[in-house]
Parts: sequence; structure tokens; C-alpha cells
Amino acid sequence: MAILDLASFQTLVDRRYREIKDFELASVTDQLPLWFGMETSDTFEERRSTIGELPIWDTFGGNLQYTRFFEQYNAVATHIEFTQGLRWTRRMMDDDLTGIMRGDRYRKMVRSGVITRQIHGARLWNFAASNDSFFYNRSEGVPLASAAHTTRADGVSTATGFNNITVSDLAPTSYRALRQQMRRFANDRGFIINVIPDCLVVPIELEQRAMEIQDSPGDADTARRSSNPEASTASIEVPLYWTSTTNWALCNKALMHENLIWFDHTTPDFNSVVDFETFQLKASGYMRYSWLALDWRWLSYGNVS
Repeated sequence: MAILDLASFQTLVDRRYREIKDFELASVTDQLPLWFGMETSDTFEERRSTIGELPIWDTFGGNLQYTRFFEQYNAVATHIEFTQGLRWTRRMMDDDLTGIMRGDRYRKMVRSGVITRQIHGARLWNFAASNDSFFYNRSEGVPLASAAHTTRADGVSTATGFNNITVSDLAPTSYRALRQQMRRFANDRGFIINVIPDCLVVPIELEQRAMEIQDSPGDADTARRSSNPEASTASIEVPLYWTSTTNWALCNKALMHENLIWFDHTTPDFNSVVDFETFQLKASGYMRYSWLALDWRWLSYGNVS
């Protein structure tokens, strides 16, 4: 079992080392509120569902025609527990000349906990084109980004307006095409809902390419440098733990926060105890959470890799 003892940290008890740096190199930026609506939960799972729209009105021919709307798809998120533990020997605590082992025993654990949450939130981008059931299941049964989205309304064609994925590299032309694709998204009755993307989401490797598309006064890919109609049409966001170097996405921020929900069942909780028999100091961290995606119409996804 892992333990912090003298054999592993000889420099902390060696007076020849005038200074020892306690590294804090990892990013602790909390990006979750950029993507998710943040909620708390007091149950072991959270369920959300959707109801569809009404069709267009009928021509009145003397008798009122009655219609109905349809239940659409649901999502069920099951909270998962995450933990971390540390142990120090009594001698390590007593003989440490630097005070590092007697400092804030939870500081590193807090930082690694923040990173853990960011990695789990980035599953949204890393698995958008696959059926990722780690935290939730959605009854439609297709990936968040798919060309095979469906509807439960009767007699509605899904041939157009139900596709939110492309395989094209990020470029001015593909950016323009995906914006147009989102504008022609259909509701469950097949009518255009005109979703206007206002956020371009890219991995670190595509940030400069995204800036060319958004910030260039002229067309980024032509020598004539004609006007750039894509300039300033979206903000740029970079998920730090998106592992792809080629995929990208367009989002409508308002719809994204309505349809992506992060549930904190137990916020990070820290405890410590001294073991009676071994005199070891033990510290632990515990947190429990999940998230779900309810609908897909806030997203168009470039699944390039």
C-alpha cells in the first residue's frame, strides 16, 4: 500500500537541502460551469424527460380539429463515488525539516479532485459521437452527435433537420456549413427551429485555427482576402481535457446550459484520523456526482478523427 515515509522522502530530513519546492503544476481551472447547468441532488439518480411541440395550425373548415403533442426522450443519470486516500508515518511527520508534511494535508487532494471533475466533464467532448453510458443513459439510443436522430411524433420525416455531425476538418467552409446545418435543425414535428450557434469549441491544437476564422477581417483561406462573413460570429472555448487534436464543435450556449446538467450529490468532503496501532496519519477525500445530456439540438459536432 502507498505510504508517505522516510524511505521515500529522504531529502525532507536532510539538512543539506536548503530549499525544497512543493510543486503545484496542474491546472485547477473549473470549466464545468462553461458547459453545464450546475445542480445539487439528494437521490442516488436523477431523471429528466422532454415533451415535444405542437404541429402548425389547421385551416378552419367549420369544425375545430384537435391535435396533440408527444412525449420525447428521457435521460437517467446515476451518481458515481470517487475517493482518494493518503497515509503518513508518524516519523515522517515528526522528522520532516521542511514542514511540507505538516502543511495543508488536503491541498494537493483538492487540486487533484478539481482535475478529476474536469476530466469527467470533458467526456462530453471526448465521447460525443459514441454512446457513452458512464454517467447517464438516454432513451433515444443514439450518440449525442449523430446522423440518425429520431422523433416520437407520428408521421414525421427525419431525412432533414435531424443530423448534427460532420467529418470535415475545421475550416471557413466547414464552419459555414455547420452553422447552416444548425440553423436548419428541426423540432420533433419536423419544423425548422433556427438554432444560432454562438460558441466554437476546439481542442488546444485548433485554437489558432479557430482564431483565424473568428478574428480575420478577410477570408482566412484565400489570397484575395475577401470579406470574412464568419468573423466574430462565435466565442472560442477550449476544453483542457479534450484529448482529440482534430475534432471541433459548434454550440448554442443558452440551449447547452438547458440540456447539459451536472449533479453534485456530495461535494468534495475531507477527513483525517490517526490510526491507534500504527500511529499513521490517514486522510481521505470523497465526492459523488454525475451528469446528463437531455437533448442534442444545442450541438453540431465535427468528428474528424
